[in-house]
Amino acid sequence: MIGVVVHEHDLDVVREFFELFKTPWERAVPGRQYRAVLVTDGAFSMFNANALLIYGSRGFEIDREVGTVARRIDGPTELEWKEATLPVYTGVEIFATAHQDGVLQRQGEAAAYKFCANGRTVWRIGYDLFDEVRYLLTKGQPPEHALTPTLELHIELLRHILIESNVPFVEIPPRPAGCDFICCLTHDVDFFGIRRHWFDRTMAGFLYRSSVGSLIDLARGRRSVADLGRNWLACCSLPFVMAGLLPDFWRPFKDYASVEDQRNSTFFLIPFEGVPGIAPDRTTKSWRAAPYGIADVREEVTDAVFRGSEIGLHGIDAWRDSDSGKREMREVAALTGSKTLGSRMHWLYFDASSPKRLENAGFDYDSTWGYNDAVGYRAGTSQAFRPIACNSLIELPMSIMDSALFSSGRLSLHPEEALDLCRKIIKGAKHFGGTLVVNWHDRSLAPERLLGRFYQSLLEVVKKGHRVWFAKCGEAVEWFRWRRSIQFRRIQNGPNGHILSFQITAPRSHSRGAVVRVHRPAVTVHESMDRMFNGTASIEFET
Repeated sequence: MIGVVVHEHDLDVVREFFELFKTPWERAVPGRQYRAVLVTDGAFSMFNANALLIYGSRGFEIDREVGTVARRIDGPTELEWKEATLPVYTGVEIFATAHQDGVLQRQGEAAAYKFCANGRTVWRIGYDLFDEVRYLLTKGQPPEHALTPTLELHIELLRHILIESNVPFVEIPPRPAGCDFICCLTHDVDFFGIRRHWFDRTMAGFLYRSSVGSLIDLARGRRSVADLGRNWLACCSLPFVMAGLLPDFWRPFKDYASVEDQRNSTFFLIPFEGVPGIAPDRTTKSWRAAPYGIADVREEVTDAVFRGSEIGLHGIDAWRDSDSGKREMREVAALTGSKTLGSRMHWLYFDASSPKRLENAGFDYDSTWGYNDAVGYRAGTSQAFRPIACNSLIELPMSIMDSALFSSGRLSLHPEEALDLCRKIIKGAKHFGGTLVVNWHDRSLAPERLLGRFYQSLLEVVKKGHRVWFAKCGEAVEWFRWRRSIQFRRIQNGPNGHILSFQITAPRSHSRGAVVRVHRPAVTVHESMDRMFNGTASIEFET
């Protein structure tokens, strides 16, 4: 068990961090012997541990005791660890020290050091771990660091330090048993049928992009001749579609059912027709209003739910007002009959208070936390997490969005470039676990976007060589809630309060289960052992 010495105001972040790095911990008790004690406030003299981990970006007395000259660098900077770049947002301490071992550096200078004293290993890490975690889970990373799983690197560095210090510990990785990661296929439904558009902005954009725009894309190598033909055919057939003589080619439920091969996905639908909502700058943008409300597509929604799809809210004002959230949620729940509901905000509108407002409105989870103009890890992790201000709401961060990849003014990538970028995120999902949440909009398979082939290629890359659970958002959140419910209970203490064994329990079972990974030091090499756990019977871990 890790003993943690922190200020009271950091306990909310500490609790969430140790739900992500699921390992036994407690607020350190003076006089009790620990294998490791993690300190962020500099007060550690009364705590006993085999390994002492001191985090902080301001000089501590121990730095002066070992003869270290330290200087602080404020604001965002980048550290190097192994082959990774680790962004640090809240400041870092740089050490001029003979104890440097290259664990963590900034431009060749040490940002960490270690030494041995009185039979224990002391690690000094020059940033405040929990300040960094708070930043990531509340403000999020800027787009230039979108591809860096920063929070997961913090966990991996701590794991590395424990292993290097010969500390035995147990953890539950963020992936169901037998899986590399969870993949959630999601779709924001902004339009639902071209017949709802006549002389409006959407129709004008469609006509331009499917005709002249497609020709320009062909010249730039971004479209094939076949795609150009499909778009021009769609243009020519438009009068017959609008007259009801030919099928409407913007049919999200049917389109995705044909390409997802019975992988049930999650659709986020707009509650009310013609309601633009209020923007973050408090203006009203009329073109944000949708030409449909969920009640207008009752039959299609009922069929989709019957086939196994999940329906969530594509919220208008829920992000800024709990009463609006309740009205919007009631409109969707009345149609789906669901007792729990997830949300994703239209245009990804969100602010620091949105998670608490959504929780107060009664939502089970949210999946807005992502980028409009990048793909990757806004929170530095792809694990579902509980926002710091919340008690029950779970945030399921979004990983990859079509419009971020391809829209002009955003990344505007060639399909091969986009697929290479997605491969990096998928590689991270396999390494770290968590969820890969893909957002492919309702029109993206149809003319004029024609991103169906890319979407199928993306799904093939997700599947190839990976053990993937394709889950609906609600199913993924439910598994993470179950993992969070797993408890570590101390059942035996040794001399001087040294903890010898734990019991691992869960209040209920889960069919997917999890892995309990036991790390033990060995004579020549670190050893780890995996045990399956689904909550039906407790297991014990001995140190």
